[in-house]
Amino acid sequence: MEVEIVERNAFTAVGKKRTFSVENDAQKEKISQFWQEANANGDAERINELAEFATIDGILGVCQMNGDQMDYYIAIESELTPPADMEKLTIPASKWAIFKSVGPLPNAIQKVWEYIYGEWFQTSNYTHGNAPELEVYTEGDTTAADYYSEVWIPVVEKD
Repeated sequence: MEVEIVERNAFTAVGKKRTFSVENDAQKEKISQFWQEANANGDAERINELAEFATIDGILGVCQMNGDQMDYYIAIESELTPPADMEKLTIPASKWAIFKSVGPLPNAIQKVWEYIYGEWFQTSNYTHGNAPELEVYTEGDTTAADYYSEVWIPVVEKD
């Protein structure tokens, strides 16, 4: 699997947040439902419209662990003040391992997550950094065999 390591300054994102339990991988189905709702009710389109000087090409899924809970944001890189029903979060400066995913959602990106935690961390020269994980969803047909998305993992080099 293709992995690119990049360093990036801190940036802000604006979006909607939900909190999910990660017990027994319960978050997988709930996150898919969150996206379906956001696409159906127009939230994803409203979030996308908040992009201002975005350097990340896509709408974000921001995963921030909090014990046995995960705060998950559907967000966009933006410096704008969020609408009342959305939140702003700061993504700290970090070194990122960027994993490319090609294929229909959610299966393709879930396979990338399985690779990251099932193989990559065990064999790489990196450990998890202190920042949220990002999913980057580009425009296009998310059911297509050639749909492109990314997973960004904050990393630090092993001693």
